[in-house]
Amino acid sequence: MAALPAHAESRFALSVGHNVGLAADEPLRWAERDAERMDALFGQLGGVPEDRRILLRGEDPASVRLALARVRGRIEEARRLGERTLLFFFYSGHGDASALHLGGQTLPLAELRRLLADVPATVSVAVLDSCHSGAVVSGRVKGLSSAPAFDVSFVRQVGPEGRVFITSAGAHEVAQESDNLQGSYFTHHLLSGLRGAADVDGDSRVSLAEAYRHVYHRTLVGSHGSTAAVQHPELSSQLAGEGDLFLTALERSQARLELPPAVGDSVVLVEERTLQVMAEVEPRPDAPVQVALPAGRYRVQVRRGAQVLFGRVYLPWGERQRLQPESLEVRTLALHQRKGALMGSNDWRLQAGLGVGRAATPIGGWGPQAGLFRAVEEPGQLGPSFVGGVTLGVTRAFTQQLRLDQVELGAWSGVGVAGALGRVWTGAHAGVGVLGLFQRAKSLDSARRQLIDLPDTRLRAGAGAAVFAALSAELPLGARAGLFARLGGHVALTRQDGELRLSPVPTLLLGSTWGH
Repeated sequence: MAALPAHAESRFALSVGHNVGLAADEPLRWAERDAERMDALFGQLGGVPEDRRILLRGEDPASVRLALARVRGRIEEARRLGERTLLFFFYSGHGDASALHLGGQTLPLAELRRLLADVPATVSVAVLDSCHSGAVVSGRVKGLSSAPAFDVSFVRQVGPEGRVFITSAGAHEVAQESDNLQGSYFTHHLLSGLRGAADVDGDSRVSLAEAYRHVYHRTLVGSHGSTAAVQHPELSSQLAGEGDLFLTALERSQARLELPPAVGDSVVLVEERTLQVMAEVEPRPDAPVQVALPAGRYRVQVRRGAQVLFGRVYLPWGERQRLQPESLEVRTLALHQRKGALMGSNDWRLQAGLGVGRAATPIGGWGPQAGLFRAVEEPGQLGPSFVGGVTLGVTRAFTQQLRLDQVELGAWSGVGVAGALGRVWTGAHAGVGVLGLFQRAKSLDSARRQLIDLPDTRLRAGAGAAVFAALSAELPLGARAGLFARLGGHVALTRQDGELRLSPVPTLLLGSTWGH
């Protein structure tokens, strides 16, 4: 990593999450999600290539042992080539003072310490987010000593060596998770710090010292104000040599948002589609704060005394933007505290598009189509979605005897599911609709029809019903706008020539969206 110490390191990461502990443990909701988020951050900002990251979700202790053995082999190979190596190990789940709890089985902390010690990494950093995890750093481990809460410092030179343990709670404390944060308090604040909230000196790098000071303070304050069980994260280190240990480099991010000095008391950044809280930052009074984020759309919530400022920002890939406080909407604290006021679902989105489609007649015919839809969704990885709208299509078809021009007007309503697939928001819907048909049939043998005194052109109107199914995808282009594609079709039931007929009608629409 260019932004990390001059002596480049080969970096490895193993992230483990398990929502289920022993039979007596209440199942967790977000432990596996915490592991996913930490694994993604190691790749985005920690300099760990994809082929050197292992993510285990809901796996048993045997899988953890096997993964550590694989990592050990890779690191031994790198060390033989003369490379410095760094291992990140992260665990989120249930535990007690003697073991981690994984799906009805246990992994003793003593065994975990031994397995990590057997990995010949130049530096290993192990982070445990579980109840009573402080027992692993309680002083019973030879060679390790607990560090004071705000006294973690290293001489700024080149490359320390050794082991570090960071735990989310003391040996006699329980770790807490939050549905609002969609994760644990500790992991939430650790991720926020590694994304830039902990970068006190503004050098666009987050060191171990900065990360620990940030997560200790924020976890203590957050758990004290929100739960009955106060958490005191602990750090133990056995580092020899000199130099800072940098965990993340903000220059590696897909995008960055700069928070101006004194913009407010705190800033929360929420991913627009999933409502995942990506970072919580305390702006500095005299210097801007850089927050490294994946490209995409975000909700911004700024706490300023009794007010909350709310708005949206779009961070394109590779760009750095500055938050404009004047563009934010001011809301009262009472509105902020009402459930769902700011973190709730989107009210609605409009989708408008043009494309092509087939006529709802047996003889078919293709022509231009236009559609306008309104979608109401519950943001999340996958959630319910409701859509309604109108379409207008104009088609032309030919037979040996006539030319049929048709205008089809449809009104639709349906339900489905929608969720984020990377940067793309996808959806699948099904529903029903009503159709209005206006046809103009013109004879291709006009002279013959005039000879027997029949009209050359016939006009008629009709109605029908239909069922539809559609797949859609949206790519964001701004804080509220985006491009979308909709591939679908319906089966129309119409009365034609005195008979009821079914006609398949495929359509493709491309257009833009605007979200409220």
